[in-house]
Amino acid sequence: MIFVAKNIQAARVNLLMNDYAAGLPSPLSFIGLADAIVRDLGLTPWSGRVMPILHRVTPSDGRTKPEMENKSGSFSPIETMEDMVGSVDLSLLLDIPECDSATDLADALMRRRIAGGIIQNDRIKVDVSPPDGSAFKGLRRGYALLPPDPGRPETCKVSAGDDESFTTVLDTLFPDERKPGSGWFVPVAAGYHLLEGPDEAPRRIRRRDPDIPHVFAEPILGLAELVSVRNSRLTGLAEANLAPLFWSWTVEGDHLFGHPSYLSNAIHKEDIVYG
Repeated sequence: MIFVAKNIQAARVNLLMNDYAAGLPSPLSFIGLADAIVRDLGLTPWSGRVMPILHRVTPSDGRTKPEMENKSGSFSPIETMEDMVGSVDLSLLLDIPECDSATDLADALMRRRIAGGIIQNDRIKVDVSPPDGSAFKGLRRGYALLPPDPGRPETCKVSAGDDESFTTVLDTLFPDERKPGSGWFVPVAAGYHLLEGPDEAPRRIRRRDPDIPHVFAEPILGLAELVSVRNSRLTGLAEANLAPLFWSWTVEGDHLFGHPSYLSNAIHKEDIVYG
């Protein structure tokens, strides 16, 4: 079974994904949310998988400078302001192994943030659904944010900013002609390339978790696809075809990606070029 969390409203959500992509919440932030829920429920870390359904994304026109405070005779910022934030209405499909209670999951969601944005709901409705296309029935109109399709190698390309790989991503993002039934391709934060090993990284001050090392990394750009929840590509999915569409952490060597398609047989190490 999978869980369907409906009509979540969040404010001041970070819409700046990385150095190359902005305008939508990062798919990586939703994987982080799933892992936070997993840890809150005392389940196996890194096991949560998620598919976001975006109903509405509204960038904020509010304050863009941080609030300042007088500290020792000089004014210093007391908050970090992102370059782009907004309000988001969304639903989530969640695959949380070992969890069998929709009530526990709803309670865990109420104590969390989405890409830094505070959830505004007084309560969140969470239903249980079979792990197939029926999970999309009953949802408001919106778009599922899907990872790239391994069957279309051009959608799995990634870039860290060099001209050649960046152009390859853009060519897929803006095709001369959209194929019938195709959704809308959008640039997303696909993952990271570690610049140092976690075991060798020094113990840096002010890190969030004393047990997790702080490691410097460079961002990687990839593509995702927005597909309507009314599209038969989703509503007609069998269990075996729905499972690969969930975002989850994939680690290989010094690369961390939000979906295995970025490192699957549709993409090879030589395709990853660093700027």
